[in-house]
Amino acid sequence: MTTTSLPASLVPAPRAPGALPGVGHLRQLLVDPTRFLTGLPSYGDLVEIRLGPRPTYVVCGPDLVSEVLVRRHRDFDKGGPFFDNISVFFGDGLATCPNAKHTRLRRMTQPAFHPGKLPGYAELAGREVTALTREWREGQILDVRRLMQELAMRITVSTMLSSWFDDTGADVGEVRRTLGDVDVLVSGAFLRMVAPGLARLPLPANRRYARARDSLYAHIDATVAAYRRAGADRGDLLSMFLAEDGDGNALSDTEVREQVMTMFIAGISTTAAMLAWTLYYLSLDDDLDAAVAAEARKVCGGGPARHEHLPRLTTLMAVVTEAFRIRPSAWLFSRTAVTDTSLGTYRVPDGADILISPYIIHHRPDLFPDPERFDPGRWTGGTNSWAKAERTMAMVPFGTGARKCIGHDFTIMNVMLPLATVLADWKLTPATSRPVTLVGRSIIEPRNLDLRLHRRQVS
Repeated sequence: MTTTSLPASLVPAPRAPGALPGVGHLRQLLVDPTRFLTGLPSYGDLVEIRLGPRPTYVVCGPDLVSEVLVRRHRDFDKGGPFFDNISVFFGDGLATCPNAKHTRLRRMTQPAFHPGKLPGYAELAGREVTALTREWREGQILDVRRLMQELAMRITVSTMLSSWFDDTGADVGEVRRTLGDVDVLVSGAFLRMVAPGLARLPLPANRRYARARDSLYAHIDATVAAYRRAGADRGDLLSMFLAEDGDGNALSDTEVREQVMTMFIAGISTTAAMLAWTLYYLSLDDDLDAAVAAEARKVCGGGPARHEHLPRLTTLMAVVTEAFRIRPSAWLFSRTAVTDTSLGTYRVPDGADILISPYIIHHRPDLFPDPERFDPGRWTGGTNSWAKAERTMAMVPFGTGARKCIGHDFTIMNVMLPLATVLADWKLTPATSRPVTLVGRSIIEPRNLDLRLHRRQVS
C-alpha cells in the first residue's frame, strides 16, 4: 500500500443511508438506480455507498470529477466495480485498459478516428439509414429500441467491420443473434457491477453471458484472420487497427480483438440508446419536431444527411445535446485510487473504488435548473455550448481529460445524421398509452417505446 502524507483535517466521506447487511445498496441500484444516484449529492460531493460489503465512493460534484479525470488523473487508474467486470469481455480495450497501456493503445487507434475519416464513414452510415427506411409505411408502429439497435449495429458493421457479414449481406436471423449477444453482455455487465458475487455462481444467466462473449470473440477472431490473409485495406476501422504506425509498430491479434470488442459494443449500445431517446422526446413536442424537420429539409435538400451538413443542423444539435444530458447512455464508470489521497475535504484510501456518474452531474439543479425537463434551449447559446459545459465538468457524457472516449465525434455523427435523414420525411408519434420507462443497465435505454410513423406533408 502506498503511503502519502495527507492533511490531518481530512474527514471520511459521508455514507448514504439505507444499506442492508451483506448487500449494501444493491436493492436501490437494481430497483431505481437513477433516483438513488441523483439523491446522493444531498449528502455531499463525495458519498460512500456499499456494493455488497465493499465501500465505493461516488463522486457527486463537478469539481471532484475534474480532480479524478483531469487534474490528478494519475492518482486514479482504470478499475473499480464497473471496469473490473466489463473487462471480462472487453479485456484491455481502450476504454478499460490501465493507464500504463493507454497511451500506446490511444496512439495506435487514433488514426481510425481522424476527422478526415468521418465523411467516408458518414456515407456508409447513410446507406444503412436509406436501406432501413425504404420499407417504412404510413401508420406503421415501430419498436424503436429494437429498431435503433439494428440500425446502430448495421452502421457499426459498415464502418468498422465491413466483412463481418458476407458481402451479400446478413440475413435477419444472423443480425438478431448478434444483437442478442450484445444485449446479454450489456445486461450482464451492470448486474456484475452491482452484485459481483453473482458472476461466480453456476447460474443460467452466467452461462448465457459466457456463450455471448465467446460467440462475439469467435466472430471477431475469424474476421481479423480473414483481413490479415487478404492484406487489403477495406477503408474501415478494422483495417486501420491492423495497419502499422510510422515506426512499424502494430497491434497484436488479441489487442485488435479487444479494441474491436470495445468499440463494437459501445458503438451499438450508445448510438442506439441516444437515437431512441431523441426520437422519444421529439415525439412529445410537435413544435420542436416541426422545427427539426424543417431544418433538416432545408439543410439536406431532400436527400440523405451527409457529414458536411452537420455544422448547419444547429437545432438538431441542441436537441441531441439535451438528450445526452438528460439520458446519458454511458451513465456510470469507475476508477481505483492508486495511493492514499483526497477528494475535496474527504480522505480516500489507497485501493478505494471510485464511481463517477454523468447522470448525477447532469441532473444537479444548480447546474441545470429543472433538470428533469427536456429543454434544448439550454444549448442555443452558441456552437460551443457543449464544450463550455464540459470545461466546467457540467456535461461529461463521454468522460473528459486524457481518457475521454476516442469515438465521441464518431458517435455524435452517427446519432445526428440518421435523425436528420429520418425526421426530414417522417414524423413519429406515441403509439400506445403505456408509459416509457428508463432501464438502468450498463447503458441507459428506454422501455415500451413504440412510435407510429406518419409521412410528412411538405408543401
